[in-house]
Amino acid sequence: MDIGKSFTFVFEDEDWIVKILIAAGIFLAGLVVGGLFFWVILIPTILAFALPGGYALQVTRRVIGGRTDLLPEWDNWGELFMEGVKLLVIMFVYYLPQIVVSVILGPIAGVLGDQAEGLSVLVSLCLSCFNLIWFLVVSLLLPAAIGLYAENGELKDAFRFGEVIALVRDHFSTYLVTAVMSWVAGIIGILGTIVCGVGALVTFPYAWLVTGHLYGQAYLEAKGQLAAPATVDLFDEAEIE
Repeated sequence: MDIGKSFTFVFEDEDWIVKILIAAGIFLAGLVVGGLFFWVILIPTILAFALPGGYALQVTRRVIGGRTDLLPEWDNWGELFMEGVKLLVIMFVYYLPQIVVSVILGPIAGVLGDQAEGLSVLVSLCLSCFNLIWFLVVSLLLPAAIGLYAENGELKDAFRFGEVIALVRDHFSTYLVTAVMSWVAGIIGILGTIVCGVGALVTFPYAWLVTGHLYGQAYLEAKGQLAAPATVDLFDEAEIE
């Protein structure tokens, strides 16, 4: 894997500033609208994450397909949104066990806090340990799952759990490096909040794009494809026709 490429490819596009600012604008609009109309906060929040998510998924798909124009144009917004929604669904399913356990054990720890403090601490500790372990597990599995979906274009492919686990098991070092570098990208995204929070509007989209590139590289390496054949981009089908 070319780790450095994942962190620098964004700047190779001559219009990278404009494309990053569009993503930043989407995040900002989602936050502003969500703040003004809190009763429909889910709608702008989903838009704010789905569109950049779909855009980052396009980067993954282009890496897998051997495309050199890694930063796509901001067009076909409806398709980008649907791709982003599917990405959120994939992430939700993989984090679902953690969500369920937290929903069950969280209130139990709170109730026990008033009656059995020692037992409450034990439950909270078990919950924290489980959350950490599951986060590590998902950090390894998610890149493989998203890689399968990006290549095949079918949501069900992300849930071929046996194949996902086999990919990670057989190429553990690749996916471990991918997970660690994804964390690094995430830290870069968080660092943007230092600049009065405004910097995060730029660093978060950048982190997503880096992660998308890493996922594509990891999938190629796991599949043993030194140079993937150029595949048809789902968003370019209209142009081909």
